[in-house]
Amino acid sequence: MIHPNEKPLLLQGKTLFAAFTLGFLLLLSSVSASANTAQNRLDFKLKLLVKHGSVLVADDKEVLYRYPPKSNPLLVPASVLKLATALAALHYLGPEFRFRTDFYLTENRSLGIKGYGDPFLVSEQWRRIAQNLSQIPELPKKLNGLFFDTSLFNAKIKIPGIEFSKNPYDAQNGALVLNFNTVYLQVDKQGFVSSAEKQTPLTPLAERLGKNLSTGKHRISIPPESGITYAGELVHAFLSQAGFSFDSGKVALSKISSGDSLIYTHKNSSALTELIAGMLRYSNNFTANQLLLSIGLKRYGAPATLEKGIRALKEYLGDELGIPEQQFRLAEGSGISRKNRLTPEAIWQMLKAFSAQKKLLHGGKGVLYKTGTLYGVSTMAGYLPGSKARYFVILLNQPKNRRDEILKLLLATDFSG
Repeated sequence: MIHPNEKPLLLQGKTLFAAFTLGFLLLLSSVSASANTAQNRLDFKLKLLVKHGSVLVADDKEVLYRYPPKSNPLLVPASVLKLATALAALHYLGPEFRFRTDFYLTENRSLGIKGYGDPFLVSEQWRRIAQNLSQIPELPKKLNGLFFDTSLFNAKIKIPGIEFSKNPYDAQNGALVLNFNTVYLQVDKQGFVSSAEKQTPLTPLAERLGKNLSTGKHRISIPPESGITYAGELVHAFLSQAGFSFDSGKVALSKISSGDSLIYTHKNSSALTELIAGMLRYSNNFTANQLLLSIGLKRYGAPATLEKGIRALKEYLGDELGIPEQQFRLAEGSGISRKNRLTPEAIWQMLKAFSAQKKLLHGGKGVLYKTGTLYGVSTMAGYLPGSKARYFVILLNQPKNRRDEILKLLLATDFSG
C-alpha cells in the first residue's frame, strides 16, 4: 500500500527527467544567448572597420558568422586567389610533380634547350645544369650554336595587371624564363656596374641596363622584348664557365626536330609542394601564373595560353570543389588583376580543400593564413587555432586596411553558438 505522501516511482522518474530536460534547455539557451551577445558585439565593432567588404567564419559544415549579415558578395581577392591556383596545380599536376627542361644535341653540333615553364630556373640551377652537361661524353665541348624551343607556351601571353606593377618579380611568363626575368645589379660611385649576386654572371645586356641606374643595388626586370636575349647570354656564360665554347654567340628560337638527340633532362630540385610554399610565402605573381599556364597545358595541350589556364581553373573550382560559377570571376592566377572576383563562401570552400596542405602557409601567433594587397584592397583568409576546424575570410575593398584588427576581433570571439 502506497503512503498518502509518497509518489509512485514512475512519477518521480518523469519529474526528474523533466527537470533535467528543462535544465539542459536552459543551459543551451544560456550558451546560445552568450554566443549571440558576443557576435552582436562583433557586429558593432565591424561596422566601424568594414566600409566595403565582407567577413566570414565557418566550420566544416556551415557558416558560423558573416558580416554584413546574409551577404556573400563578389569582391576583389588580390593574392588570396593564389589558394585556388595552388589547389588546381596540386590536382592537375600532383604534389610530387617537378618541372623539367630538356637538352638536345643536333647533327650540326648545336645545343637545343626545350622549356616546360619551370618558374625556378635560377642561377643556382643553371650552374648545376652546366656542370652536369660537362660530364656527358656524347656532348662535345666545342659547339656550333645554341637555340631555345619555347613552343610549349604561346609567345604572346599577356597577364592582366602586371602592366601596372613596379614589382620586378611580376615578370613576363613563358616556357623558358631565367631568374624570373630579373637581374640584381650593383652600381658604384664611379658608375661601374657589377652583379649583386655572386652566383649570377654579369651579361652584356644586364650591364647596359645598369648604366642608367643610380648608385646602389637594384633589382630590375628585363624588358619583355629582351627576355630571350638575356636568357641566351646567361646560358652562354654558365656553359662557358663549365668548359664549353660556341662558334656563334647568338641564340636562336627554333623547334626541336625528330633528328635531334635528347642528351639530358633537368628536373627542378623542388617538388610542386615546395614551389607552392615559396609562391604563397613570398606571394610571387610570376610563379602563380606559370602554374596556371602549366595546368592549362596539362589539361588542354600545347601551346599553353592564359585562356586554357583559366578554363582549367574554372573547371576545377566548379567540378571538384562544387563552387557555383556565379561565385567567381577569373582573369589570371595570381590575384594581381582587379578583374578577379571571389565570394567569401567560395574562399571558404578553397580553405577546406587546402586543409591537408595548410602548413604550406605562413602566419603568426598560431594562425595560418594567406594575405592579399592591392591599392584599395586588403584581404586575408586562413585557419583559426583550436581543436575544431574554423575557417575565416576577410575581404576588404576599401582604402583603409583593417584586416589585422579584424583578425584580432575574430580570435577573441566565441563562435560556438
